[in-house]
Amino acid sequence: MIEVELKVRLKKDEIPNLIRKLENLGFKKYTKMEEIDTYFNGIDRDFRKTDEALRVRKAVDFHKKYINYYLTYKGPKIDDKSKTREEYQVIVNDGDVTKVILEKLGFKSLPPIKKIREIYKNSGDITVSIDEVEGIGYFAEFEKTVKSESEREDAMKDLMDLIRSLNISDERLIRLSYLELRDIYEKER
Repeated sequence: MIEVELKVRLKKDEIPNLIRKLENLGFKKYTKMEEIDTYFNGIDRDFRKTDEALRVRKAVDFHKKYINYYLTYKGPKIDDKSKTREEYQVIVNDGDVTKVILEKLGFKSLPPIKKIREIYKNSGDITVSIDEVEGIGYFAEFEKTVKSESEREDAMKDLMDLIRSLNISDERLIRLSYLELRDIYEKER
C-alpha cells in the first residue's frame, strides 16, 4: 500500500475555521483519539538516515471506546513534495509485548510521540486528521491510500485540490514527520 500524505502546520486559532470548511465540503467527524507512537531505530541501519520508520502505536478511541495496537513499517518518502511512502501495518494484540520483542531483536526504542487526533472523512477515500502533538504543536494531515504507484499521481492531485479549496497555500506544506520535528525542537532547546 502507498500512503499519499500532505501535512500542514496549524495555529490553534485556525482549527475551528478549518473544521467548518471541511464540513462545508462534506467531511464528517469520524472519531477523536489519543495516539502514542513508539519508534524504533534499525539494527543494521539508522532509519533516520534511510528515511524509514518502524513504530508501535497505541490508539485509544474516545468515541468508540476501544484501544488498538499497530505495528507499522514506513519506507522512504517517494517524492520531494509530500510525505508519500509505502506503508505496511498490522494490528497486534499486545503493544507492550510487541515492543519487548523488537527490543530483544536489537531494535532501539525512542521516546514516544503523543498526540490527540480528530479524524474527518468524506464520502470518498480522503482522511483529514487534525493533530495536537505534545511538545510540537498543531497540524493537519491529508491522506489517501492507494494500492499501486500508478494511482499515486491522481491521489496527490485530489489532495492538492482539497488543500487549495481550503485556501491553504502550497508553501505551508511540510514533509517532516513528527519524530523529525521533535528532533529539531529538541536540538533548538
